[in-house]
Amino acid sequence: MTHPVQTLPLFNSCKLRHKQSYMGNLYQVVVNTEDGESYEYEVEADNFAKATEIAEGFANDLMVDITYIECYLMD
Repeated sequence: MTHPVQTLPLFNSCKLRHKQSYMGNLYQVVVNTEDGESYEYEVEADNFAKATEIAEGFANDLMVDITYIECYLMD
């Protein structure tokens, strides 16, 4: 079962370097739980590890037990 979840605003965590905005990569992250449910998120992060960390934080806020997390780079 998939539950739609509101994603973070795209420009919420832009970094400023030399007065130019820098966006990280966009990742689609799927959190699979022990109950057989999955939660999908789109997150902005610099790498796969950071995207997974952000998704894990979302799952902890929902108080679900994580089985595994899938992380895909969006084009």
